Amino acid sequence: TNANCCAQALLSSQPDFQVQKYQLQETLEAAGHMVILYPVYYCKLTFIEYF
Repeated sequence: TNANCCAQALLSSQPDFQVQKYQLQETLEAAGHMVILYPVYYCKLTFIEYF
């Protein structure tokens, strides 16, 4: 599990991952909607992980 933690920390600290937006998010925000997404690469907040 320590390797998973380090991989998550490494990816989340990369500038390109921090500023990357999904195309759907960009489209909805351009239309004036607010988009709330779960943090990238954080499995404990991913709904599917609870099943």
